[in-house]
Amino acid sequence: MAHEMSQFRATANTHMRRDMEAGGKWVCGCEACHEIRSLMGMEKALDVRPLVREIREIEDQLHGLLDDPEKRRLLERYFRLHDELAEVLAK
Repeated sequence: MAHEMSQFRATANTHMRRDMEAGGKWVCGCEACHEIRSLMGMEKALDVRPLVREIREIEDQLHGLLDDPEKRRLLERYFRLHDELAEVLAK
């Protein structure tokens, strides 16, 4: 299985370079490219999940708080998390 994944990665890498040079977008639909794209999507989902969880927790904490230092601290964290989320999604 490890050898097969290495072959998929090598093939997908070659196809990605070819597609990027031809049109600027990775569009190949072969099995290797499909599998590698799926893995990349799973990795991104795993990276996003804890950020989304913390954003939701902070949203719950913000409800009902008065405008005080604690609320401002939570809002700053909330906005930083959104920036981190945007960076992960842009990868």
